[in-house]
Amino acid sequence: MRLFYSPTSPYARKCRALVLEKGLETKVHFVEAVPFEDPGELHAANPLGKVPALAREGRPSIIGSPQICEYLDTLNDELWIPARGESRVLVLRQQAIADGLMDITVGRRIEMNRDASLRYPFWQERWEKAIARTVDVLEAERGQFERSVDLGALSVAVALGYLDLRYPEFDWRARAPGLAGFAEKWFGRESFVETAPPAGK
Repeated sequence: MRLFYSPTSPYARKCRALVLEKGLETKVHFVEAVPFEDPGELHAANPLGKVPALAREGRPSIIGSPQICEYLDTLNDELWIPARGESRVLVLRQQAIADGLMDITVGRRIEMNRDASLRYPFWQERWEKAIARTVDVLEAERGQFERSVDLGALSVAVALGYLDLRYPEFDWRARAPGLAGFAEKWFGRESFVETAPPAGK
């Protein structure tokens, strides 16, 4: 199988980190792709032209990081998503909040990349309020995931790392010191070191 990714995509980083954590490197090979260059291989795996996309030999590809992670979790017995019950609900909730935090951080970045005369202060303010509000919720709820090693905790850590990359002026560590301690433990894991986005991109 081939996992198409870009080095700065937090959604792809989540999938790549899970591959490494589960020891699936011999089954899943990473293929770097630049979506804006419209590579044919990526389009064959995902007509939307987005990463991540997991191409499977002789079978339909899987797109979307939640779906890819769910599939990856079936490939060996080390489960990162509980099979049932409230623990499963909580892990999927944490992943959804983390993915949403990535979404709004991407939205803010798109707005800030516009020429200053074309930016909409309404949207910038809306994204920034949503980011702060989400960080506050994660800080308040961290007892549900800060001692866990599962997809929920991994997803939250990836989202916080993406804030560092794309919104460094937002001092989320000062706002959420407990969350900062949680994140630093994940940032030191080999899966996060190996998938860290390149500086300055």
